[in-house]
Amino acid sequence: MPFLGTIVNFFVVLVCGTVGTLVKKGVPKKISDAIVSAMAICVIYIGIDGALESAPAVSDGLFLSAGLVKVLVMIISLALGALIGEIIDIDKWVNRLGDLLEKKFVKDGERGKFAKGFVSCSLLFCVGAMTVNGALQDAIGKPDILIAKSVIDGIMCFVMASTLGMGCAASSVFVLVYQGFLTLVGLFLSDMLPAASISYMSVTGSLIIILIGTNMLGATKVKTANLTPAIFLPAIVWPLISLIIS
Repeated sequence: MPFLGTIVNFFVVLVCGTVGTLVKKGVPKKISDAIVSAMAICVIYIGIDGALESAPAVSDGLFLSAGLVKVLVMIISLALGALIGEIIDIDKWVNRLGDLLEKKFVKDGERGKFAKGFVSCSLLFCVGAMTVNGALQDAIGKPDILIAKSVIDGIMCFVMASTLGMGCAASSVFVLVYQGFLTLVGLFLSDMLPAASISYMSVTGSLIIILIGTNMLGATKVKTANLTPAIFLPAIVWPLISLIIS
């Protein structure tokens, strides 16, 4: 069922954000840091699990194994995706979007809690490979990534809402609209692309999800937003490799 993952994500963020506002004194930093680290480990596991997905079978005309073809598609897609992302500097535009939204909500130079909560959670929950990859999978009836993301988002939203208030819960609307749009794009792509290309897109996106987890732990400082073009490149890279090595 397409859109199931997005619908679940919307309700989990809305409910957890609302409940979080009931914690008046906020979650202590020591506890919130521990929770973020725990969620980071979960994100890394989700990424590893997706990256280890079996490669699609290749035709008898190919002289390379399916596993090696998968590795080649990932390497080329990530290299080209990083190049494109850095040239465009997607991370910079994402930060500018955050600044723009915050300025729109904030009045008289005062930083409102509702605005800060809405903007912070909207960007946290919607920017990155987990959202894009999850939405594309959701379009073909595989909501697993978004459902797992929903739980992580819900826990993070609860913690943030305890100090930033209902703005965090309101970010659920942004989640619904943004991920819903990406799922629509996924429905369009699934009708046009071969199953192998979609599978390679999922595997490539999973590698970037691992980086999201290591960033959360502070082990890396990779601009994962700049890598998101790599998720779509297997749609081009896989057919080209097929032609070359067939």
